[in-house]
Amino acid sequence: MENGLHTVVEFDENDKWFVLAEKIINGSKYSYLVRVNQNEDDFIDEYQVVKSYFDGNDEYMDVVNGDELKKVIPVLIPEAKEYIEHPEKLKQILSKTA
Repeated sequence: MENGLHTVVEFDENDKWFVLAEKIINGSKYSYLVRVNQNEDDFIDEYQVVKSYFDGNDEYMDVVNGDELKKVIPVLIPEAKEYIEHPEKLKQILSKTA
């Protein structure tokens, strides 16, 4: 899976997420994601944090929760704050990736 800031990642055929923020925390890559519709032209009000694992050139992600989520979310939110407060900016970015 290719992943990067301001890209859409697809976990399953009907499960698409936009990478809103990324940070390396204690040597691990964490991403703050917002769900997008199937046409990738609008956001759905669902969010999650994932941690990336690498196997050669392949990238895999696991959803973060519990104590780990409590530690990383304060680091990820400042990066995403501008887009959370101004969703129109987020739509502009999404329209450029489609």
